[in-house]
Amino acid sequence: MGIKRRKRWVVPVVAAFLAFVVIVMGASAYFMARWSRLTPADPSGAALAFAQARILAGGGTPYLTVSPSHEVQVHRELESPSPVPLRTLHLVAWDPGHERLLRIDFPFWFVRLKMSRVLNLGTFTSALAHDWQSLDLKVAEEDLERRGPGLILDITSPDGALLLLWTE
Repeated sequence: MGIKRRKRWVVPVVAAFLAFVVIVMGASAYFMARWSRLTPADPSGAALAFAQARILAGGGTPYLTVSPSHEVQVHRELESPSPVPLRTLHLVAWDPGHERLLRIDFPFWFVRLKMSRVLNLGTFTSALAHDWQSLDLKVAEEDLERRGPGLILDITSPDGALLLLWTE
C-alpha cells in the first residue's frame, strides 16, 4: 500500500516539473528573441556600430576597465551619492571570426531578476573571447545604480572581438 501511495504523487510532480521547465525555456527563448538581434557586420560596419553605441552610452571613461593582465579597475568616481533608477542594460558585441554583431537590450527588471545580487560580466567577456577560464567580473545591481546611466564596459579582446555595455 505504501508503494502505491508514493507512485500516485510521482507522476503529477514530474509532469508539473517538466511543464515548468518547458514554460521557463519557452519564455527565455521568447524574451531573448525579442530583446536581441544578430546581424552580419564587417570590420567597418562593426566600427560604425560601436562608435554609435559609445555616443548613446555618453562616452567617457567606462565604469569598469580591464587591463591586458585581466586586472579590473572600478571607477568609483563615476558613482553618484544616491542610486539612480535604470531602465535598460544594453550590450553590443562583435565577433571578428564570424563577422557578426550581437545587440541585446535587457530591461532592467530582467537584470534585477537574473542578477541574484551580482551580475557576472565575465560570462559575456569569456563567451566573446572563447576563453572559458577568463576573468571573473562580478558587479552588484547597487553598483550599477550608483553608477547611473552611462558606459559600463568597453573591451577589445586580443583577437579583435569587441564588447560594449551601458545602462540607461
